[in-house]
Amino acid sequence: MPALPDGEPAPRDGSLPAAALRSLGERPFGVYVHVPFCATRCGYCDFNTYTPGELGTSASPQSWL
Repeated sequence: MPALPDGEPAPRDGSLPAAALRSLGERPFGVYVHVPFCATRCGYCDFNTYTPGELGTSASPQSWL
C-alpha cells in the first residue's frame, strides 16, 4: 500500500481552512482534477496513480456499469 502524502487531510465538508481563504484574497480560485486513464505509469508522473493491473477488475469501466 503506498504511503499517504505529507500534509493535512482535506476537511470532510470540503471547506477551505480560514487561513487558506485569507491568503487567497481577491485572486481567482481554481481546482485541478487529474483523472488519468493510463495503461502504464510514466517515470515522471508524480500523481497518486494506479495502473489497471494494480487495481484488478475494479479498474474496468465495464465493472462500473
